[in-house]
Amino acid sequence: MLPAVTIETPKIQRTVKQVRDNLHIIITEGDRLTSLINDVLDIAKIEAGKVEWNMQPLSISEILERAIAATAVLAQAGKLQVFCEVEPDLPEIMGDRDRLIQVLINLLSNAIKFTPTGTVTCRAQSHQDNIIVSVIDQGIGIAIEDQPKVFEKFKQVGEVMTDKPKGTGLGLPICKQIVEHHNGRLWVNSQLGQGSTFAFSLPTAVSNQPIPIHLDSLVQQLKENVDRAVASNGSQKNLLVVDDEPHIRELLRQELEAEGYLIRTAQDGIEALRLVKELPPDLIILDVMMPNISGFDLAAVLKNNPATMNIPTIILSIIQDKERGYRLGVDRYLSKPINTELLLSDIKMLLTQEVSHKKVLVVDADLSTAKILSDVLVSKGYTVTEAATGSEGIEKALSIRPDMIIINAEVSEQHNIVQTLRFDNGLKNVIFVVVQQDCAEAKLAHQTA
Repeated sequence: MLPAVTIETPKIQRTVKQVRDNLHIIITEGDRLTSLINDVLDIAKIEAGKVEWNMQPLSISEILERAIAATAVLAQAGKLQVFCEVEPDLPEIMGDRDRLIQVLINLLSNAIKFTPTGTVTCRAQSHQDNIIVSVIDQGIGIAIEDQPKVFEKFKQVGEVMTDKPKGTGLGLPICKQIVEHHNGRLWVNSQLGQGSTFAFSLPTAVSNQPIPIHLDSLVQQLKENVDRAVASNGSQKNLLVVDDEPHIRELLRQELEAEGYLIRTAQDGIEALRLVKELPPDLIILDVMMPNISGFDLAAVLKNNPATMNIPTIILSIIQDKERGYRLGVDRYLSKPINTELLLSDIKMLLTQEVSHKKVLVVDADLSTAKILSDVLVSKGYTVTEAATGSEGIEKALSIRPDMIIINAEVSEQHNIVQTLRFDNGLKNVIFVVVQQDCAEAKLAHQTA
């Protein structure tokens, strides 16, 4: 006979609490590391000129409305009011809709997070041949000496030992890169304790007349210029389209079949899971707002299943929540109404790559630490290779050519890994993350030859 053990036993309670706390730390730090990796890869792509920009005439009012809607939950949680002030009859701008929404979401999120009480105002007004967009908060403010640092990579200003919201230190540098690509400028005016104003300028479009879209002409150009996505053995690629709107499914079927793909469709997540189990597709296109299982939930199921996690996935939705989609491991997040040219281009690129996620090499002599880190990254959709020694890390890095290498600081110093690999031409754009022994913080450097 074994003695009865109840959860009320103090020792058991302490153990359960410790396990719960440790799991929370692992999950939280895993999410933070994933966000950091995505931001590092994002800014590296921008700096390397590898970002595809979808420039078109845009209404700044629409950009503001979408960004405010995307941050509404954050504002409600902080019990803050967000106001929008737009000068009437503003001319259009020429820009990438998704990237400009990304800039405003970042600025609004920062304003909300650093404003304990008060309001946040988003304002747009004309100035000569530019439109000035400002995000004004009544938050904690930034000291004058710290203001030039906020746009530097991996810099977080103010007191470090506080419970203030923490980020990756890359949000504002990414925003600056995006604005400057649009021939604009991003700046800050702030007083400590009185709030901050982050503003950026965008030149107005050459013409205020909307560009007419001729679908027939567009489709004809696509058929003439886009290569058929056919494998080297002649077999067609099998795509799965998941959307609860019949006309959207039919439109995508027609366009994709015209490009030589084999198409199956599902009206909801449950049917999609059944079809994936019957015959795993080469690529999945899915909507977010669906009955029974949302697109986000479906993506989470697929990306956490070893049998399906490598299937490239594109979210095509009117819902603007790219951060959540990429956090789940999706490969592309496109907005409705459908941009056929961009969709076909992304499909072709993902099918050519034949893999759904980035490669990460983890080098750490502590096998348990490496295992925990690898499990977290794999769950987020990354392909992870482990190495226990510096020499093994160098050998595997030269073999697999990873997108990122995460190295224990002690191992890195003993074997001079970063300096050794950065001189290899094939690894000149690899991102190195050097982790301190106590794992309290990560020291990052984007090393290039």
